This record gives sequence, C-alpha cells and structure tokens, in this order.
Amino acid sequence: MSVKPPPPPPPPPPPQNEVAPTVEAKVKPRKKKRVLTGLKCGSCGGSVDVQEGFTNVSCRYCQTPQAVVGSRGIVRVMVLNKLERQDASDVVRRWFRRGIRKDPALKKEARYQEAFLAWFPFVRARLDAVGWVLGIREKKRKRGNRWETVKEPVERQVERAVDLTMPAADMAEFGVHRVDLSGDEVQPLDEDLLRGRGMVFRPSRSLEETAVELNERAIADIQRANRLDRVTFSWLASLRRRVALVYYPLWVVRYEFRGRTYQVLVDAEDGDLAYAKAPGNHFYRAFSLVGACAGACFVGTTILQHAGQFLRSENGLMGLGMIGLVLAGLVYWGYSQFRHGGVVEEGSGLARDREHQSLVATVKDVVDKFQ
Repeated sequence: MSVKPPPPPPPPPPPQNEVAPTVEAKVKPRKKKRVLTGLKCGSCGGSVDVQEGFTNVSCRYCQTPQAVVGSRGIVRVMVLNKLERQDASDVVRRWFRRGIRKDPALKKEARYQEAFLAWFPFVRARLDAVGWVLGIREKKRKRGNRWETVKEPVERQVERAVDLTMPAADMAEFGVHRVDLSGDEVQPLDEDLLRGRGMVFRPSRSLEETAVELNERAIADIQRANRLDRVTFSWLASLRRRVALVYYPLWVVRYEFRGRTYQVLVDAEDGDLAYAKAPGNHFYRAFSLVGACAGACFVGTTILQHAGQFLRSENGLMGLGMIGLVLAGLVYWGYSQFRHGGVVEEGSGLARDREHQSLVATVKDVVDKFQ
C-alpha cells in the first residue's frame, strides 16, 4: 500500500498593478539594430560605430562630437502591375488591327509564342530648372525695295519643372528608353514581392552617372527650346533635385510571323504600348514615295502656273522660297516612309529622334525670320 504525495500549491496571482506577459509577447523576436562600423574618429583615430538613422555621434574614447557626412544614396521604389496576361494580349491584338503602316496579314498569320511579366530598373530625376537667357534674335523685314536684318534683344526667364526617366540597364533588346510615371502609385521596394510575380532585371549602369546624365539632358533640352541667333548671357541651374531608382512593370509579348520573331512591350500599369515592332506594309511604302513626289510636282506646277503675278511682285522671292521648303518637306516625308518602312516601330518608350527635332527647329527658325 502506497501513499500519494499531496499536489503542489497553485502559483500566487499576479499583483494588481502588473499584467502577466502573454505567450506572443514572450516569443516575439526583437528587431536587430543595424550599426555601421569601420569609421574613425577625426580627433583620436579610434573606431566609431554609428547606428542606422543617426548622423551625430560622440567618440567613445575622447568624447569628441562627430558628424556623419556623405551621400544618403538613391531611393529604391517600385510600381506594381495592374494588367494581367490576357489584357496585355488584347492590347497587342488591337495594335495589329490599327493603322496601315503594318503588314495587313498580321491579324490572321501572327502566332503568339510567350508572354511574361518583368520589372525593369529606371532612374527617375525630378528637378526645377531656373535661370535666364539673354541674346539677339534676327528677323528679315522689308523696308522699301530691299530686305534688311533687324536685330531684337531678347530676355527670357526660365522656370520649368522637369521629370525625366532613363533605363538603368541595357534596353537595346527591348527598345524602351523611358516610361511615364505621372500619376502612378509608387511604393517602397519589396524584391520578394516582385520575384513572386515575375522577372526582375538588375541595374547594369552607375546610378549616380545616370542621374547626372539626366540632369545634363534636361538643361540641354531647355537651351534648345530657347533658340536664339546669338546668346550673350546664359545661366541655368537645377534646384530641388530628387533621384530615385524605380522598378517598372512591362509585359513582354513575343509572336512569330512568317518565320521571324517579333516582340511587343506593354505597360503593365496603364495598358499603353511601350514598344512594338512589326513588319511594314510594302504597298504603303511604295505609295508614300510615289504619291509624295507626284503630289509635290502637281502642287508646285499648279502654283507656278496660277501665281505668276504674285511671284513677280516684291514678295515673290520670299513666297517662292516658302513653297520650295514645303514641297521639299513633302518629298522628304515620302522618302523616309519608303526608306524606314520595312520595319515598323511604335510606342511611348521610343528614344527621341534628335535629328528630326533639329530639322523641325531649323524650319521653324527660317519661318520666323521671314514671317
């Protein structure tokens, strides 16, 4: 016969002014503080550890106050996709049916190969450009029976907000050189979330150098916009400069047409066509060249036939020059459609054609001088 020991007494209740810790509070891990090591004191040379977020510390050996000075880096953010795979395919199908520059057989013979979602890195630079441009503007005016050049002093104040983007990776294969971030919802970067949705491309260019290049491009664009015949003084500066690395989503859709593979990139945030490549319509190319030359000849001969009295007047030389300029532009347009129409490239992310811009600016200068 055995005797069982009495049960242990129950634990005393917690005091009234204390709360018993819960199980969640016991197992909840504490967030480890990040500390930057390897810095040296400017006074005694001892090592100084700086906790993340602090810019003012004191040396633990000589108690000398220290200030942490340096670049805070570039903010990394992301834009999430709103378009699904089927929506991107519908955008490509609508593009096949729109316009006459593309081969009309695309609607029936194009075969989709693959479509995947990818995030591409872009450097975004926002700044306020301010300054002054002083110079001379020359114009042609007629006084009596002769033309003379009139020089007018021009003073222009520059005040413009600039928002530019440039790829931070090699985009030669994909053709997208800029994206539109106006109105987009930008969130802090979460790489795990992006990898779970699609591919993530890494930056292959220096972010600081890309930001400096964007700043220089913005200043150069403003200088070209204020074209003067002679600049006597120019001062431009960028204020409130903000730079960020943005991971932007694009749907990459590849299709096959008559033994060749082409690809289309669709903006996964707003559904716009970022870059698209397709074979051209050869009938449209030939018609553009022949039609432009024939139209220029017809318009030119008709004007010369019915405007003889005007051409013999005092303003005849100026009118003849303007007519020749318009007709030459028409022929150049037809030639460019024939020369570059074998492959059609469209989209909001295409690089700007600086040669075309310079040609347009030159024509505008000539028109302004003779207006």
